[in-house]
Amino acid sequence: MKTVTAKQRLTQDHWIILVLGTTLLFGAIARFLPVFQAGFPLNDGGMFLSMIRDLRASHYWLPAVTSYNGLNIPYAYPPFGFYLARVLSDLFKVSEIALIRWLPPTVNTLSILAFNALAYLLLKSRSRAAVASIFYALTPGASAWFIMGGGLTRSFGSLFMLLSLSWVYRLIRDGGKLELGLSLLFCLLTVLSHPEVGIHTAAGCILLWFFYGRTPRATLHGFVVAAATMLLVSPWWLTVISYHGLDPFLSALQTGSYGSSLMQNLYDSFFVGEGFVPVIAVLRSAGAIWAISKRNFFLVLWAVLPHILEPRSAPSVAFYPFCMLMALAITDALPAFLRYFRGKDAFEIGVEFHQRRWVNVGLLLIFVYLFIEGSIYGFRLVNNSLSSTDREVMSWVRENTPSDSRFFSITGKQSPEIDPFVEWFPALAERRNQTTLQGHEWLLGERFFKRYTALANVQGCDSVECVEGWAIQNGLGYDYLLVQNPDPGMALIDSLSSGTKYELVYSTSGALIYRLNK
Repeated sequence: MKTVTAKQRLTQDHWIILVLGTTLLFGAIARFLPVFQAGFPLNDGGMFLSMIRDLRASHYWLPAVTSYNGLNIPYAYPPFGFYLARVLSDLFKVSEIALIRWLPPTVNTLSILAFNALAYLLLKSRSRAAVASIFYALTPGASAWFIMGGGLTRSFGSLFMLLSLSWVYRLIRDGGKLELGLSLLFCLLTVLSHPEVGIHTAAGCILLWFFYGRTPRATLHGFVVAAATMLLVSPWWLTVISYHGLDPFLSALQTGSYGSSLMQNLYDSFFVGEGFVPVIAVLRSAGAIWAISKRNFFLVLWAVLPHILEPRSAPSVAFYPFCMLMALAITDALPAFLRYFRGKDAFEIGVEFHQRRWVNVGLLLIFVYLFIEGSIYGFRLVNNSLSSTDREVMSWVRENTPSDSRFFSITGKQSPEIDPFVEWFPALAERRNQTTLQGHEWLLGERFFKRYTALANVQGCDSVECVEGWAIQNGLGYDYLLVQNPDPGMALIDSLSSGTKYELVYSTSGALIYRLNK
């Protein structure tokens, strides 16, 4: 076997710096470019805008409810992102919307470095971690939910989860005071950032203990971190409980898609990708097979566990081990495959994978492919944001309708979670919108998905009778009916114009607003 010289080690260091630096640069471009082009936060974030502004009105005391949509929605969401945005806005005189727009891509770009640190610990190789970071940074669509306006909480949750797992692993391995303190800090921030990620972080820490730390010292440290985290986070959840009891948390727990098929979810995670070429699916599968063959079960189980624990956000959590498995597919499985079929003489065992020209060429091609696919996906995200015309409509509503008005918005989008108009309307127009879903996870419990389906169905209504029947069936009356981006040939508009029950009070290419004459 060949020995590794000092010159080769230097070359490896340079290779890692080059790969990781380029990954960070293009990962940042992929995250910031759609946000820059949109000119407004992508997709969601309207409820979070209201919650940030609520902290100003309450002088930083945790409110009982949020003003969003006038529904008395419990202010039960983990508040770290809202408090940070409030502080930054007050200190630096930056608008809340600007922070909702730019903080998510900034934090998610930093998470590339956090992921690289965790991958190094689990793969025990800086070069393999650099390869895994390519997939983390550039996989098409993987960062989408983290750079949207709602990524104000999701991006922090992801960053702190990665940092928590890194330092818990170090705590298990080394057991020092620094490791204990930072493990506690990042676990605390994770719980205070996002409700679902806190659950997945706890599960990930238990999995790390099971595989790497079943010792008395590691077990004791684990109990200390868990107990101290719960103690330090208690002022938040005890305040929420004092306002509302356990109802908001019990309601939110019932929105985790637990009735979905585990096998279908796992199949989708492995084989359903965003690109035209199934590179991701092939590498995920190859990496999983390789890890199992080498009895490296941790990454495989980590990819499966989120789908059992909390299916709703499982794909974003399983993405972390998937990236590491894809790195193993390239750095270990593929060389072993070629060595088996071409012979050891043609494929020296002692040569590191990063020293092989064909590996570097292949990584370059994958890098370029992922960046192009990711850019195409990013361009699609740009269109899922409020336009200036949309904001003008909401401004008119705020200035020209009674403050207690109830609106019924028809946008034609049958996915409430990716409909920026209905999500931002209550925050910018400051009026209740009956077709908005956001916030109901804290109110409806097991009825949440029934409401989700109902809101999707009503967007397909082609007559005012359909809208009125839906409103009566769901007990959601309204004073104004708003049709976004109206098509002159829409049957719904014809039915609204056919009688005297509805009066047209606003008309632009962006929206038609009808007042219900009672």
